[in-house]
Amino acid sequence: MVSGRVQPLSGWTVVQCAKRYDSMSKWLKQFLFGIWGLLLIPMILPFLERWLEENVFSDPGGMATTVFRNALATTVFDNLRALGQQRWFKFALVFWTGIVLGVTLEWLNRKSDEKKASELRSLGSKFRSLSDSLKTRTPSSGWPDNVGDLKPAITSAFNSARKFHLWAPDEHVYQLPDASFLCEYFRCVGKLLEDGQFDKASREALSWKPFLDNVTLS
Repeated sequence: MVSGRVQPLSGWTVVQCAKRYDSMSKWLKQFLFGIWGLLLIPMILPFLERWLEENVFSDPGGMATTVFRNALATTVFDNLRALGQQRWFKFALVFWTGIVLGVTLEWLNRKSDEKKASELRSLGSKFRSLSDSLKTRTPSSGWPDNVGDLKPAITSAFNSARKFHLWAPDEHVYQLPDASFLCEYFRCVGKLLEDGQFDKASREALSWKPFLDNVTLS
């Protein structure tokens, strides 16, 4: 008996689906830009005609002028010029230009999201690394002087987090009794960032703010 439950997709299946989508998306973009390029030909006809006059048909006695100028060029240019004046052609050009612009903007937006996701995962890895480094120094005395060599990296991590609108502690964190707060903050937020759970990471980071505020005010 076949169960009616929907089986979850395996990681391999998800990867294969993503590859097929990227391949189809690439083919579709090539097709759209190819059609759009053909539709643009009547629009660039004056520039093309001028270029041919100056570079190909400039020699009155040349072979190209003798063979193609009247027999081919005039006919092709007249047909393309007439095509460009058709109302349906102008509508098709505007419509196709809108599609191409939409596809281009979607592609740019997706690339921007992929770059942001990669940078956030990298930031998560940096957070986890700082957490591990702080953990080895938590039991030792001399806080915060015992993490002086880590302060540039910590400050850099805080600045990167704020760039992505993640809450990050300020200098008051060094007024705490030890590094446990900072260690756990980096560990919890960093794990969510590495796992790609960016919304949860943002909420998790903000949840640490009241604790630091209460400690610094007391």
